[in-house]
Amino acid sequence: MRATSAATKSNRHQPEQAPKTTRTSVRRTSSNRQQSGKKRLRLWAVLMIVLFAWAGYTFFGQSSVIADKASKLEASQTVKTESETQLGEVKAEIQRLQDPEYISQIARKEYNMYKPEEIPIRVTGEGGGE
Repeated sequence: MRATSAATKSNRHQPEQAPKTTRTSVRRTSSNRQQSGKKRLRLWAVLMIVLFAWAGYTFFGQSSVIADKASKLEASQTVKTESETQLGEVKAEIQRLQDPEYISQIARKEYNMYKPEEIPIRVTGEGGGE
């Protein structure tokens, strides 16, 4: 009797369940599961292909831009090197122009200017000067 009373007590605490309605449900068979797995795999493959195509397009686009900028950089570095060389020559010329002896040499050569006590000697023919 105790067994029946325990069973009736447990039934009292549970709420009454509504009657089950009949629904038609489609059971997945193994072939349906395989098809859905194949669909997911195809979708994943398509997404990966699209991703890699986009990455490749971006990579090649950027590599051409980088190549253009590298050639421009090389050209500007060449111009910079030439400018620095010219700047060094100009600075050396400025230093030489600070020397009075150098200025007198230029005056003698280019402008035929001599000191009053100097006698210019001009050499003509095969063995001399200009």
